[in-house]
Amino acid sequence: MAPTDDSNPIEAPARRRWRRLGFVLIILAVLETAGWVGDYLLDFRQKLLWQLALLEIETEPVAAAIDETHGSSLWIRDSDKTPDPAEPYRVGRTTIEGAGPWIEHRRLTPATCPGSPGKRTFILGGSAAFGYPYRHDENLAAQADRPADDPDHRVLNAARVGANSSDIVPIARTILEHYDPATLVIFAGNNEWFHWRPSRPGLELDDDTHDDTHDDTHDDTKPGPHDRFSRRSVLVTLAHSRALAAVMSGLLHLLYERDTQAAPLPVLHDDGFVEHHDLLGAQHAFENPLTPLRYDSTTWPETRQKYLDRFRDNLATIVTEARRKNVRVILMTMPFQYRLAPAWKQRQPLAADPDNLKTMTRLIHETLQLQEQDLIDDALLRIQFAIKIDPDAPVAHYVEAELLESLGRPGEAEAAYARSREMTIGNLGSQLSINRVIREVAADQQAELVDLRKIFDDFQHNRKRHFNVELIHDDCHPTPLAHSLIAHHLMLRLFTPGTATAPPTAP
Repeated sequence: MAPTDDSNPIEAPARRRWRRLGFVLIILAVLETAGWVGDYLLDFRQKLLWQLALLEIETEPVAAAIDETHGSSLWIRDSDKTPDPAEPYRVGRTTIEGAGPWIEHRRLTPATCPGSPGKRTFILGGSAAFGYPYRHDENLAAQADRPADDPDHRVLNAARVGANSSDIVPIARTILEHYDPATLVIFAGNNEWFHWRPSRPGLELDDDTHDDTHDDTHDDTKPGPHDRFSRRSVLVTLAHSRALAAVMSGLLHLLYERDTQAAPLPVLHDDGFVEHHDLLGAQHAFENPLTPLRYDSTTWPETRQKYLDRFRDNLATIVTEARRKNVRVILMTMPFQYRLAPAWKQRQPLAADPDNLKTMTRLIHETLQLQEQDLIDDALLRIQFAIKIDPDAPVAHYVEAELLESLGRPGEAEAAYARSREMTIGNLGSQLSINRVIREVAADQQAELVDLRKIFDDFQHNRKRHFNVELIHDDCHPTPLAHSLIAHHLMLRLFTPGTATAPPTAP
């Protein structure tokens, strides 16, 4: 009888090992194939990459992001299919009526894009342009889109929550390359410092999220942001596998599920500072100042200018590349929440110049004492004296604005609040400079400009109101009424006279 294949005691284990390896490879191939099919249907890998991008931390601006899709697909805002949230939508400790966690997207391809080639308008920007945190049909793109009147000309929302100008450049390139737009509308500027965190003197980057004590020492055993950046790079590399991307996407969804329910939530630090604590007011800024041990505020003007230069370059890049394809560009200035608390996102210095810290601290506390005694005029004189000593301190300008408001001088108060926002270090600060850059790019590049800040101010002032109280209810996002106002002015540019709607009214 001829011997069987397994009769050789030496070769049999080797064949079994190869069989097992082959079985494992087949399983992996099946999982990877399922991952590719799932990604095609659900687009979870691109969403994962965007979630990882939102976790970045930086102290220096980075160049325009590379489009990691390497294709022609595009995300646009989709109609909301989710019900109203069970809990009220809260920003810090403030409830925002009519808001919710609606961030639905859908993947678009050139073949499935609505409208006719050469007649499409795309909205680009961050969460303000996206229409967050309100329903799809309340955002400016949905209100300006009139398919019943002109099915060839569609207005599509390609904005992304959390996107800065570097994120917008590759999206604009995808649209210009594959979607034959007639017009690009750029409504961006809130997120230029979205990833920025102050670093302690002598350190490249401080892990402010995890090591937030008054001690100025650094624990090298703790994972810092550079380590987290390396880990993020590893995760991005692993995400090339659609099977692994599906697993990571599921884990991130579980870890950050709260962010899809109500955001931003307060974040408590070890020393008592709370991010997203009070939407309005300066008390939290007094109690948790940004001290010289945490950050050398004298380095801020240079850092700030680098980010402004990047913003300028990115806007100019989009306009230049659009012009090469004969695509019209409309730039919009950024309206803002005048009374946003200085310490909404992070601590603020009581003195921009550390040499003035002791004096400024004393004058601010004296101002507060006078305010508590209802000596408002004296308090105003005291804080204005402090501002002469250190004109770049954001908290002092905010106190001045509150005092002017209490004296019934809203116009002057609004200007003081705007100065506070301009001097605010980090995210949602430098608003006047952001708008200056937008205006300058529009002039230099001969792009069209819609000055939304002025439009918002005029709308409120004509109604004898100030501070955008009707138009921005949270930290930076226009309300549905505000989106109606934006859509009205956009439609005046996009459509022939007589086709735009009447300007919105409010009760």
